[in-house]
Amino acid sequence: MEAEAVTSAIVDGLLIGGAYALVAMGLAMIWGVMEIINFAHGDFMMLGALAAYYAFTLMGLDPLAGGVLAFVMVFALGVGVQRGVINRILDAPLLTQIAATFAVLLIIRYGVQAVLGPYTRRLVTWYQDYYVGLGFTTVPLSKLLIFLVSLVILALLYILLNRTDMGIAIRATSQNRMVAQLMGINVSRVYDVTFGIGVGVAAVGGALVALFYPIFPEMGGFFALIAFIAVVLGGFGNVYGAYVGGLIIGVTESVSALFIEPALKDVVAFLLFILIIMIKPTGLFGRGE
Repeated sequence: MEAEAVTSAIVDGLLIGGAYALVAMGLAMIWGVMEIINFAHGDFMMLGALAAYYAFTLMGLDPLAGGVLAFVMVFALGVGVQRGVINRILDAPLLTQIAATFAVLLIIRYGVQAVLGPYTRRLVTWYQDYYVGLGFTTVPLSKLLIFLVSLVILALLYILLNRTDMGIAIRATSQNRMVAQLMGINVSRVYDVTFGIGVGVAAVGGALVALFYPIFPEMGGFFALIAFIAVVLGGFGNVYGAYVGGLIIGVTESVSALFIEPALKDVVAFLLFILIIMIKPTGLFGRGE
C-alpha cells in the first residue's frame, strides 16, 4: 500500500469526520447540560437536510445559506420540543426519557413521510463534482466546505461557552442545576437555548451533508449512530471531545476501506469504539475514571 494512498485516505477521513462532528457536537452539548440522550437527534439533522433541499429548489438558496436557514428553523422547533416534551421528563427515569425522545423521533420521521412522501431526494449544485487540490491530493469541494464549516461552528461554540454570559450560565447549569438556580440563573431558558443549539447544529450538518448524501426520511439514523459513538469516544458531554471523536471515526472508516471491503468500514469504527470503552469507559477526554 502506497503512503500517498494512505495519506489521501486520512485527508478524506478528516473531511467526512467534520460532518460527523457537526452532528456529534450538538448531541454532546445536550447530554452535557441536560443529561438527556436525544434519540431524535438524527431526525433533526434530516429536517436540516430537507430545509436546505427545499430552500435550494424553491428559492435557489445555496446549501451554505440554506444551512443558516435550517439552523434557525430547527432551533425554533427544538425549543418547542424542549418546552413541550423534554422539560417534562428531565427528572424522569432513564427509560422514560429514552421512550419520550424515541417518540419524538417517530413523530418527526413518519410525519415527514406522511407529508412529503418516502422519496429520496438529491441536491445538485454547480460545485457538486468540483475538486480542489490540496498539495499532493485533490478533495471534493463539498466535503472541504463541510470541514471548514465544522471548524467555524466549533469556534463559535467555544466563544459562546467561554466568552458570553449565556455560556457561563450553560456551564454552571451543567455542573449543578440546583446551585445554578440558587445563583439566579434561569435554568429553563438555559435548557431552551441548549436544546435549540444542539439540534440546530445537527441541522446545519444535515444541510451540508445533503451536498453529497441522498436525502430521505431515515437518513438521520446512520448519522445519529455515528454521533453517539463520537460522543462516547470524546467523553460524555464534552463538545470538543465529540468533535475529535467525529474526526477519529471519519479517519478510521476511510483508512480501513483501503484494506478491507468498503462496506465493512463501519465495523472497524465500531470495534474501535468497543476497544476505547474497554480501556477508558469515560472516553478520551471524559472526566474521572
